[in-house]
Amino acid sequence: MNQYQEPSGRFFEVLVGLVTTFIALVFGGLFFMLALNAGLKYITFIGGSLLLLATYWFGLISFRLVLNKPNKHGGLFSVGGLKFLSAFVGLSAFVVSPLALYMGHWGALMGCIFLSLGCYQGWQMAGRRGIA
Repeated sequence: MNQYQEPSGRFFEVLVGLVTTFIALVFGGLFFMLALNAGLKYITFIGGSLLLLATYWFGLISFRLVLNKPNKHGGLFSVGGLKFLSAFVGLSAFVVSPLALYMGHWGALMGCIFLSLGCYQGWQMAGRRGIA
């Protein structure tokens, strides 16, 4: 077992859990600011839904880390959640890559390529986790 496979220890789990709690509170606050200050528009509904999704996910991570409630398949995300996150981030990077190419941002293009490859590996890991 190498250093990346060893457990991080309970202190670091709680510390990361508290940081993700703060992040979830920030996303929740942003949702309330959006709901109070923006009118009823189509884009407001989409943005609010994304903020609520981010609040839920970061809240779930902090819940599992702080209270030591493991997932039944292992890891912080469920199999479906990991696949959704991999697909969303990977497809977003795939969509942004032509813009990076057009604007000549080669670093951003390489980041999009490697991010897409990482998301593909995350999808494969979720598939292996769901079978076991």
